Amino acid sequence: IADVFDVDSDSHTRKPFGRVFYTQSKSLVFYAFDLDHQPGVKNASVFQVWGQKDFQSNGKPHPTNLGILYMDSESNRRWVLRSDDPRQLSEIDAVFVTVEPHGGSQKPTGKPLLYALLRKEANHP
Repeated sequence: IADVFDVDSDSHTRKPFGRVFYTQSKSLVFYAFDLDHQPGVKNASVFQVWGQKDFQSNGKPHPTNLGILYMDSESNRRWVLRSDDPRQLSEIDAVFVTVEPHGGSQKPTGKPLLYALLRKEANHP
């Protein structure tokens, strides 16, 4: 379990925030809260989750589309994405969210939000 926060240029925590439940190479559940409070987000935009290796031997990340977050609880402003593809999950060690055009994108075009490493010590006991 990892809590994920977005930070501003002064390293102050700001909305949105999220929580990732990850079982190595088996399952990933990514909850994100208050995503629609981001400046410049349009109603037609979607929130897309990407996975990638934190370090690539050639120095260039190759993000993998994990899917689009969907509204899980409107009253809590909570979005969720679930993935249980062992092949896909075994090839990533970090996840992040971007704002993309309606329908999603083939590669990230928006600013990364809520970046979380998956292969590090969990911040929960």
